[in-house]
Amino acid sequence: MKSKNSNNNEHKQGAFSEQKISYLTMLQEPIGRLSTSSSVYKGFTATIVTGIATLSYTDIKLIILILSFIPVLSFVAVDIYYLRLERLYRCLYNDVLSGRHKVDFSITLLTDKETRKRANATIWACICSPSIWLFYPAMLFILTVVCFLKWQGGV
Repeated sequence: MKSKNSNNNEHKQGAFSEQKISYLTMLQEPIGRLSTSSSVYKGFTATIVTGIATLSYTDIKLIILILSFIPVLSFVAVDIYYLRLERLYRCLYNDVLSGRHKVDFSITLLTDKETRKRANATIWACICSPSIWLFYPAMLFILTVVCFLKWQGGV
């Protein structure tokens, strides 16, 4: 027969597990949103580059083509920022999962140097992510070629 004390411990442990699951679920939501935002930015960038490349065959001015770099570079910056946040949230998620971080239902991210390094969330690490360096340089290259061809009078 179990003692009353062991029943209380099991109940507390079960409640803690439910709290931990709720907290992890809560942390998963911003991770999902940030990941989705990254895809949306890549879609916007591809649309801009495709539109500019298509419009360059008409009587569009070179300055307009050059100005098209602004939104693309803005999307690069925001995508890197969101990737950094996503990695920090994943680190917090893993810390809660492993017991390194207590279940306090806080979504405040630690951004100290050690946490950023452990989460692989430095700016340079995010720039070196395949989701960034395999996509955006190609888009910038296409814009550069279109601008060069327009400048040379070939488009």
